[in-house]
Amino acid sequence: MKKRRILVVDDEEIIRYSLVNILSSRGFEVDEASTAEKALELLYKKSYHLVITDLVLQGLGGLELLENVKVISPKTIVIVITGYGSLKSAIAALRLGVYDYLLKPCDESELMLRIERALEMQGFGMEQKRLQELNAITKTTVTLSDKINTPLNVILGNIEMLQVSPDLEGKEKVQGTLKVIEEQVFGIKDVMDKLARLTSAQAMKHTTMKDYEIIDLTSGNGDD
Repeated sequence: MKKRRILVVDDEEIIRYSLVNILSSRGFEVDEASTAEKALELLYKKSYHLVITDLVLQGLGGLELLENVKVISPKTIVIVITGYGSLKSAIAALRLGVYDYLLKPCDESELMLRIERALEMQGFGMEQKRLQELNAITKTTVTLSDKINTPLNVILGNIEMLQVSPDLEGKEKVQGTLKVIEEQVFGIKDVMDKLARLTSAQAMKHTTMKDYEIIDLTSGNGDD
């Protein structure tokens, strides 16, 4: 499983060192930044699941950083940990979309609990979006299958009529051509039938797109 990436932003070196060690020991991939400006440089280079930041930073402040994070990476969750908490700053952070707001010194177990909850919620939201996309693809595929199969059935009906037509009896070249066309049409119908099997129930068997069962659209056996 790919490691979750966290960016720690704090102008106090001892705080950054402590948070990086705690998070790294829990299996996270952690980067650090002493300023909001440095944090933004990192955010432009790579994506993060979570940003942990102080509000009071040298240069650009934590609230300004939060505003930029929501523009650069809207899916990234932000948790504020600050030693200068106030009702006004908390309200401002919440309005900007911060997920959680903690005061220093923060208990390690409490911090990890908040982080785990945040990442669980983020994962749930992403999973819901994947399922919605799968359902949309499924509905589109079924609709296209119906629309394509209708004219294909008409073509097959006409081929069958031509094959038994007295006027074409004994004309092997024409009959051979009709047979090839018939096989190609059946091939297209087989592909469409396999695509139509991507139902919502089928999609729900898998939790993520990377785990999704790949259906061979070219093989003769598509029943499993």
